[in-house]
Amino acid sequence: MPDKYDITDAELEIMQVLWEKQECDLNQLIEGLQGEKNKNTVKTLLRRLILKGAVKSKKINLKDTVYVATVKKDKFLASQNESFLKKLYNGKTGNLLLNFVENKKISKEELQKLMDILDKEE
Repeated sequence: MPDKYDITDAELEIMQVLWEKQECDLNQLIEGLQGEKNKNTVKTLLRRLILKGAVKSKKINLKDTVYVATVKKDKFLASQNESFLKKLYNGKTGNLLLNFVENKKISKEELQKLMDILDKEE
């Protein structure tokens, strides 16, 4: 499995349902998407995810198939965070945090929590 996952936003919606349910059939997936996608669209997205190696299908009998995410959510998030940092902040977490602090996108409580974490690391 690669370190970088080329998963689109539409595919990510499918992954979110699979991560939550761990294993589900097509109807459960569509239900988990809360009717936002039609059956053919979901089938197409599943095929793409299977080709990318992010999902696998398992036949449970002659006509029923279940789908399982092969990419762990935490590993996916870590790769996305790293990609985001590299792309926008030259890979430096400090630059990201400074941007949030300077633009007041972080509360005083969140900032204090970060400072507490940093104090523990020293």
